[in-house]
Amino acid sequence: MHRIALVALVLLGPFGAVAQAPYFPKGAFSEDSNSDRFKAEWYSTHLKALNEPSLLQLASKLSSESYRFVWLRTFHHPVVVRLDIRADRVGELTAKVSNGAGGYKPGQIIQNVSRPLTREQTNMFLAQVGRANFWQLPSYENSRREGEDGSQWIIEGVKDGKYHVVDRWTPSEGPVRELGVTLALGLADLKIPKDDLY
Repeated sequence: MHRIALVALVLLGPFGAVAQAPYFPKGAFSEDSNSDRFKAEWYSTHLKALNEPSLLQLASKLSSESYRFVWLRTFHHPVVVRLDIRADRVGELTAKVSNGAGGYKPGQIIQNVSRPLTREQTNMFLAQVGRANFWQLPSYENSRREGEDGSQWIIEGVKDGKYHVVDRWTPSEGPVRELGVTLALGLADLKIPKDDLY
């Protein structure tokens, strides 16, 4: 069964309305307003269930710098890894997992861990963001297979009052996959079986 049909059922349920500051700007995920709204509501439902802040709202503070990987796999637990850069330029990493599934209901938080990184780890990740040209990447790419079972890889960033989001469907390579893998597996050290890494 296709994920979009399943998620549509979820969004019609009690999780459909997100009553807080918006997580994403209009037009972030598609030129088509219906598709854009659908994705924004779907992703926001999971972020709200994982008790995540709006990075879009955070961008109003010029001193803020944060990066977040949202990983929604159709049949596996939703994952969020957020890296907040503190005033001392050391990163504070937060990793959360819920017991739902990315293509269904988000479920409840079952893992929530925060810890500081070393300055070296922080600088290495920020250098990777630069090498990836994250701030210049297009927010979305039209994919013929998008909407089938797979996963959404969403990377958000806030820096110097700017907000940027990049959304890809099941990337097998490229900067979005590399940044997501670094955050989830490298820095957060989440134990994901190889077959579940999609």
